[in-house]
Amino acid sequence: MDFAKSDIQTMLLDSAERLLSDSSGVEYWREQHRSPLGFAEVRWAQFAELGWLALPVPEEAGGLSGTIEDVALLNIALGQALATEPYVSTVVLAGHILEQSAGEAGAMEALGSIAAGTLRIALAHQENGADPLSLDGVAMTARARGGGFVLDGGKIMALDAPSANQLIVSARIEGEEGIGLFLVPSGHDGVAVTAYPLLDSTRAADIAFNGVALPADALLVGGNHALAVLREAVDRASIAFMAQAVGAMEAAVKICGSYVQERKQFGVVIGSFQAIQHILADMFVAAHQARSMLYHALANADQPEARRAAALSAARIVIGDASQLVSRNGIQVHGGYGLTDEYAIGHYFRRLMCLEKHFGDLAAHLERFGGSVLA
Repeated sequence: MDFAKSDIQTMLLDSAERLLSDSSGVEYWREQHRSPLGFAEVRWAQFAELGWLALPVPEEAGGLSGTIEDVALLNIALGQALATEPYVSTVVLAGHILEQSAGEAGAMEALGSIAAGTLRIALAHQENGADPLSLDGVAMTARARGGGFVLDGGKIMALDAPSANQLIVSARIEGEEGIGLFLVPSGHDGVAVTAYPLLDSTRAADIAFNGVALPADALLVGGNHALAVLREAVDRASIAFMAQAVGAMEAAVKICGSYVQERKQFGVVIGSFQAIQHILADMFVAAHQARSMLYHALANADQPEARRAAALSAARIVIGDASQLVSRNGIQVHGGYGLTDEYAIGHYFRRLMCLEKHFGDLAAHLERFGGSVLA
């Protein structure tokens, strides 16, 4: 990998420092947590103005044709500021699926709307009892009818679905092999969205589809190709979430470093205690190891599926373990009140806990990586 920053990466970091430093911190996070969507619409519009939403979108759709490395760099900054906007769901995950289906009617228009900030899309794929890593455990059905399709079934834990205008829904097309990925308006007749906040106050939803009638062009990708596209998109989204975790860890280490130089016990700052120094050293090393494994995942992002999956799971294992160490030690350094939402470290603790669960938790990736090694 080339570690020298390109012009677009330098621009991203400069714009991120300006915007995110002005709108972050405990009071801002608490305000967003109480808001209906969990984030500010006005800041989403600012993301669009800065070109962040257009970053991975192809130029022919009005985007910047940025790389996954560009996306990761921006998401490190988003993780440092604990940004709760649905960037990964809309721009990284849905954007990749739409790009791969660009030959379908409306896909390029949708990509342009994402870049402009006028369209948000969430993936509705996970189902009860399904393996979050295999992705092919789809029981929801799509029946051909009248030149279109009818969807029936349910999805759980659709990240950022409460704020989405459209949903990308996976379903098994009756009479055909593989699955299909359908673009469905979130307010369509027969779609029932049950929204709820997660531990970090981001939003998700369980969604029921009852006789949802769609035109033929709602099918974005079908057949065996759909599963491959979905895996690519989920892997890219997983890399972006890992980047956010790395950013959150690095910010947590800085917060704890500053705190131990201010907090006094027995008349001296606690940063002078050897035990505290050892804790901070472990946190520092874990955060740097996490960043190194993010680079490993990025270096293999365009490799064949088996190699890409092994590299991604290896990174998820190290980053997931590091996030637990950093966040728990951060709480220990602050004491029990670090868990409250009055202290920044508590917000990072909850965010890192949720990031570790997205698209397969630590245990799931340990099992998949072990299987790849034995194979």
